[in-house]
Amino acid sequence: MTRLKRQYPGLGRDACPTCRGRGNFVWDGANRKCNCEEQKRLYIRYLHAGIGVTYQRLMWSDFTGPGELLDPVLDYIDHAVAFIERGIGLFLSGPMGTGKTMLANLVLKELVKRDYNCFGTTFSSTVESFTAGWNSAEDKQYFADRFMYSDVLLLDDLGKEFRRQNGLQKTTFDHILRTRVQAGRPTLLTTNMNPREVQHGYGAPVLSLLVEQSIEVVLPGDDFRPKAHERTVAEARSGEMRPIT
Repeated sequence: MTRLKRQYPGLGRDACPTCRGRGNFVWDGANRKCNCEEQKRLYIRYLHAGIGVTYQRLMWSDFTGPGELLDPVLDYIDHAVAFIERGIGLFLSGPMGTGKTMLANLVLKELVKRDYNCFGTTFSSTVESFTAGWNSAEDKQYFADRFMYSDVLLLDDLGKEFRRQNGLQKTTFDHILRTRVQAGRPTLLTTNMNPREVQHGYGAPVLSLLVEQSIEVVLPGDDFRPKAHERTVAEARSGEMRPIT
């Protein structure tokens, strides 16, 4: 919580993140009564899990791809207890803007609401957190608690860090993945890389671990972000506020 309060100084004291203390908000063309306590509780729980405010307000209906692509993701949630007990995660791949990060965060939200200890972050931030622990016992413990011991870990955007090749990225990923696989803790991964690129970038053993302990979901299609931008701007102009779900 101390780290979160450094990022959000008013955390715990701010007004409701959805209605801002007014008691009502406009969403989907209607004036709605706000459940402020629930909104505050979800807001803090999601922030603690590394889920940003944008994804806190997204819903399953916001996915614009073919409906059948949701089937393996929804099946994962339906059988979450069994999959998590067996250390089985999700490996979402596909071109930029096809909804990988959104779906991974939606899954994480569902698991947070079921009281799993979850943490989501980008892989670039993972490397930074790992190296911070070299000179700080506190940061080293934080890395272990969040990246190694979380019930479910989301590593978003695997592969982008290869713009800076120095070998540390491979070592960090291998360390995290092997530790979590051995402990039976599932990992959710998103990447723009295909399996061949993952093997080239991280090695065949890592790809083998991913295949063994993940359900692969390939998300083809066009970049939906321009449409999402138009939707967000239109909602803002209309004075609408999405609730945290």
